[in-house]
Amino acid sequence: MPQDDMPLDHVRALVLPDAPPSYESSLGTADMVPGSGARALALGSQLAEFTEHVAPDVRAAVSESLLLAQLAANKAAGEADVFRWYDVYVSVLQHIGWQTQSMSFETQSLSDRDADMHQAILPVVTAMFGPVAAAGSLVLSVLHGLREMDRDRPWIMLFDRASQHASGAKFQVSRVDSDVAGDPGIELMCFGIEAKRAVTQVLFFRFADTGAQLKKGQGSLSMAKGLLMETNELVTHRVRPFVAEYVNNIEI
Repeated sequence: MPQDDMPLDHVRALVLPDAPPSYESSLGTADMVPGSGARALALGSQLAEFTEHVAPDVRAAVSESLLLAQLAANKAAGEADVFRWYDVYVSVLQHIGWQTQSMSFETQSLSDRDADMHQAILPVVTAMFGPVAAAGSLVLSVLHGLREMDRDRPWIMLFDRASQHASGAKFQVSRVDSDVAGDPGIELMCFGIEAKRAVTQVLFFRFADTGAQLKKGQGSLSMAKGLLMETNELVTHRVRPFVAEYVNNIEI
């Protein structure tokens, strides 16, 4: 089998959850990713930000590959183990062509255990983005402003539902950029809450007196634009039935 065919074979072979009714999935991911400029999306359990350097077609293709990995992890890892879920998630991305740096989890010490989750992770995400990117980050602006936001916003409810797990919760924050050749790169931070119950309203969750632990992993992913677009038609076909339920624009 030619090496170039392997990502396509993996996409075809992935087992995904049962698709929702077709009338709920009339939009493709490209319809959910607006024109030019930096954009932020809730992609299931991920808050993803795209810089102005990422072309619209690449934004859509990256979004769909991230969604595919989530769906496959949901099916394969289920509710058994938050961190087993991450093993599958990263493995799927690698098999469809994303090159990853080492991503190991560690316990995250919280300076203020009485803070809400979005406040607790702000310094961590800010450090990942770096001072220049952080200054204009839509995701960080959202996290800073959550206290004044309606918790029933569609993207918050979608993100919360997708993040919940029987023994805690898991979610990701990512920043997607492109180099001069148009090849996309992702800075990814993964968070897991280890608890004895499902965690609801994840971004507003408080650790005080719950016995829960926060663990995090961080890594970088990259992929040649040519390979991304080559596999995208099949990836789009696999995720299209899920887009309406798993993708939403983040509004500040």
